[in-house]
Amino acid sequence: MNIKNLFPIIILILATVFFAYDIVADLLDGDEPLLHIIIESVVFLAISMVLFRELHRLRLVKAELSEERVRTARLSGELLAIMRNQFVKWGLSPSESEIALLLIKGLSMKEIAEARQVKEKTIRHQATSVYSKSGCAGRHELVAHFIEDLMS
Repeated sequence: MNIKNLFPIIILILATVFFAYDIVADLLDGDEPLLHIIIESVVFLAISMVLFRELHRLRLVKAELSEERVRTARLSGELLAIMRNQFVKWGLSPSESEIALLLIKGLSMKEIAEARQVKEKTIRHQATSVYSKSGCAGRHELVAHFIEDLMS
């Protein structure tokens, strides 16, 4: 969480500290009228209530974000498992499966070749084999195959 998102809470904390200090100083000084101290106390209580409500809301948002991260990770893992199962059904070799994943991720042939430390021609040959075994005309159809599963 960055400082920009915490700015309102920081302001509320500073206002709460200021009013608490001012009320104590006014009580110790003894020169302020009772109405002044009552008004400051009401403002202090109002700011404190807003601060605690915002802290509670922040705690809930953090918990919800954590749950969403877990859910997203689980779904990513499930999608990867579905993809790997489909690769097996298509009869892709482990190397072709890796190429298929990298193609789906959007890496170029050159990037895949560099990552795998092989020639680009080898990657093109393996990609052609992936498309042939999967029955897809190219990368777009390969990606669309899995996106279609997600949407249905």
